[in-house]
Amino acid sequence: MNDESQQPNPSAHRSFHPDKYAPEPDKPRKTPTKEEKEASGAGTPSDSLTARAEDRGKSQGMHDTGHHGSSRRPSGKKDASAYTGVNPEDSSAGDGSR
Repeated sequence: MNDESQQPNPSAHRSFHPDKYAPEPDKPRKTPTKEEKEASGAGTPSDSLTARAEDRGKSQGMHDTGHHGSSRRPSGKKDASAYTGVNPEDSSAGDGSR
């Protein structure tokens, strides 16, 4: 016969007696008043300060290639001036000096 001894487990006792060991329940959140809502939103800008990605992509060196896929997302490609910041067609000083 295998005599197994059990070790005391106080956690199990607490689990089966929540009325004695459980913490007090949290208070429910109160609904903010109209004045509190207005005060929390004061000074918050309502419009975005940055341009949409579709609008930002229209810069020198970027070329629109239309919409692609079922999502109809805009797409485009870059030329050399988009990578280097130098327009390859604008060579006022042919020797590279400024």
